[in-house]
Amino acid sequence: MAHLMKLESKKFGIARNIIFTFAAILFSILFITISLWDSVTDPEQTKDTFESTYLVIGLLMSFIFLVYSSVLTARLVIGEYNQGTITIMFSYPLNRIKLMIGKLAIIMGYTAISMAIGYICCSSYIVLADQYWDMLEGTFQISMLHTWIPMAITAVIVCAVLSLWPFIIGMIRKSVPATIVTSLIVIVFRQAIISKNATYQESLLQILLIAIVTLVVILSIFKKKVPELY
Repeated sequence: MAHLMKLESKKFGIARNIIFTFAAILFSILFITISLWDSVTDPEQTKDTFESTYLVIGLLMSFIFLVYSSVLTARLVIGEYNQGTITIMFSYPLNRIKLMIGKLAIIMGYTAISMAIGYICCSSYIVLADQYWDMLEGTFQISMLHTWIPMAITAVIVCAVLSLWPFIIGMIRKSVPATIVTSLIVIVFRQAIISKNATYQESLLQILLIAIVTLVVILSIFKKKVPELY
């Protein structure tokens, strides 16, 4: 399994994706800065709060990295099936299931790590921005971390699991566009769910339900679709 992970990591292109991660974080910081600056300079607007700005960070992290995870899935999995290049790998004495698990593990790991780094960088930025330029309503309190950290951990876990759905639909439809569109649908669906919760995050029951449904469908895909050559 370790050998398979090493092979797939070369295809993944670690350096290229690290660059994307930090570019995405810089874009998020720029987006937040423009939003905060607009509320500060417009006398008709009230300043954004730490809570509302943190929710924007969560939206940006989930949107950017879920969509990008679908792009990686399209390139590393669905595209290889459509182009027939994966048949070369299948011609070697490799376990197909383990090969696919290796691909998905890399994508999920990348999504989780990148989101976690994004949360840390963007959250640190808004605290420093308020400290030096007074851009947010109120004052940062250490107690806020008691809410922020669980929210970030929940979002990272859920999005890592949801990053499997582009693979699921992509394998069913045998389509790269369907793979990427699925990530957008997943984002909208998740926002619709968490917007109804007072904590603006999934409950433990919802997390377990998402994980169980995803696991069941993934196992079905491994059994029925992974062995196919097309």
